[in-house]
Amino acid sequence: MRRKIVCTAGSIVLAIVNGAAVAEEHFTSGASRDTSELVASEAMGEVETILFDGVRIHLLIEDQPFDLSRAEIRDWVRQCARVVAHYYGRFPVDDAWVAIRARRGARVFSGRAFGTAGSAVVNVDIGLRVSRDTLDADWVLIHEMIHFAFPGVARRHHWIEEGLSVYVEAIARANTGALSAESVWRGFLAGMPRGLPQPDDRGLDYTPTWGRTYWGGALFCLLADIRIREQTDGRRTLRDALRGIVDAGYDITQRGDLREVLTIADRATGVSVLIGLYDEMRDQPGIDDLDSLWRSLGVSEQGQSVVFDEQAPLSEIRHALTMRDL
Repeated sequence: MRRKIVCTAGSIVLAIVNGAAVAEEHFTSGASRDTSELVASEAMGEVETILFDGVRIHLLIEDQPFDLSRAEIRDWVRQCARVVAHYYGRFPVDDAWVAIRARRGARVFSGRAFGTAGSAVVNVDIGLRVSRDTLDADWVLIHEMIHFAFPGVARRHHWIEEGLSVYVEAIARANTGALSAESVWRGFLAGMPRGLPQPDDRGLDYTPTWGRTYWGGALFCLLADIRIREQTDGRRTLRDALRGIVDAGYDITQRGDLREVLTIADRATGVSVLIGLYDEMRDQPGIDDLDSLWRSLGVSEQGQSVVFDEQAPLSEIRHALTMRDL
């Protein structure tokens, strides 16, 4: 029996034949979800299965001379999965495929998540000389696994898919103690301005630039998280909204209508923040200045340091966003 799984980033097509993995290169462009059946040809390695909390992660590590052992790479994959599971209350899918491909170098290079009918797939490229410390400090695999928790939506909504992964990755790592609050806010202070509207911006649905897709989507998530906390006196958060989506049966292997998905998310919090914010930002530029937001949160950068103002109006929310709860 042959099972074909598509893993991208440049990309690998896997086929499991009699328990062994075979693969071939398949180059794609853009964020296509094309999962056309492709016959694989070149043997790459055996698949092993990571089991935790009822989840099965089928892991392929390319048969190349990594400095790290298979056990160390496997432990890193498991660790990343646990960060995602902690944020969502459970891992977003029960069955996933992860392919680790080798490249020259000593860092994590890129990743891509795909959903096929019944299969959630991630491909990540890492350097042959990469260290365990570098893996532990990296965000790419967590970012890609977060994609598992949201359904495929129309291409004009790609900003919500990427924005969620950018935002949740940082918050989830902080919540598990893997990233400091200072690091989260340093990243947000540097990155969020890239998501601000530029001249002739037509809103998130109609301005598919890199900045608006990744950081405009992340800014949407930050604003949503703040508003949910404000309107519920801290009883509900964006995390509750996103868990509601997963609990409703949506994940990367499904297709969804964005307005319907956001309605489900709002129902989980009891306030209509996500639909309201979507209507504000989908076809209009929306927020165009972050200075007042940073002042309200009590966060600023002075030289190389991130400085917190504990007297700021939203300082409690700022603290709660990155608080370790594991």
